[in-house]
Amino acid sequence: MKKIIKPLVLSAVFGLVSNAAMAQESHDTQRIISAGNGVTEIIYALGAGDQVIAVDQTSTWPQAVNQLPRLGYHKQLSAEGILALQPTMLIGTDDMGPPSTLAQLESAGVDVEALPLNHTAESIEIQIKSLASILGKEQQGNELWETIEDSLEEAEALAASYEQKYEKKVPVLFVLAMGGRSPTVSGSGTAANAIIDLAGGYNPAAEQFKGYKALSNEAMLLLAPEVIIFPGSTSNPDVTPETLLKQMPILKQTPAGRNGRIVAIDGNMLLGGLGPRTGEVALSLAKSFYSDEGSSSDNES
Repeated sequence: MKKIIKPLVLSAVFGLVSNAAMAQESHDTQRIISAGNGVTEIIYALGAGDQVIAVDQTSTWPQAVNQLPRLGYHKQLSAEGILALQPTMLIGTDDMGPPSTLAQLESAGVDVEALPLNHTAESIEIQIKSLASILGKEQQGNELWETIEDSLEEAEALAASYEQKYEKKVPVLFVLAMGGRSPTVSGSGTAANAIIDLAGGYNPAAEQFKGYKALSNEAMLLLAPEVIIFPGSTSNPDVTPETLLKQMPILKQTPAGRNGRIVAIDGNMLLGGLGPRTGEVALSLAKSFYSDEGSSSDNES
């Protein structure tokens, strides 16, 4: 009887291994188009970047994506351009489109995966674990999220310690000044507001409006930011702390301007959903918010 059971058991084991290998092989042979910088960064962080054959315009990190074809803005995708590359899958967030393009791709047999987009830590976790499941990278997904979560918890602890000591959070504004347009400030519902919150800061503009808005000098002074964040050198090479103050002289009269607490971050990481750099950037910002020196920096967090 033992001679019969042993081959059967071995056969079952080899069958399971074979099925797992086939499943992994099917994951590893995907031809993926990624739409949204956050999604693209997660795919690469999970170790599946070699399956990406094209990206959208917002996808600029890691550097390897800059060697790939670009297919326009993730909200204005063209079915013809995508189908010409013979992809098996399009992955993006639920704001990619237009819907007619997505429908055409699905009709052509392309698997379209639209992940929920909310500017929260929970949304990042959902995206990582959803992509890990889609790509057969569950272990990598768990490890990646744990690393991000550790950084976010450290940032939260820094903020809590400061708040306990001084009974307040540091007021922080994100100022967007790009392409010669009038500078605007981020309110609620933005990725910039989310990164301020995750870093343990307090965005006074979030209580007044949603999205981005140009503010009067009087309104800016009333908000009294102690730290100002702006898109930095990699994403916006023409803007430095000095040029930002030249564009918006009123900032010199704010606590942030007077104390030189103007910090750059990579603005590209705010496009197409927050990604795996969020924990690292949030912790770096928290250290700049709550350091004793509060020194300025034109280096990206």
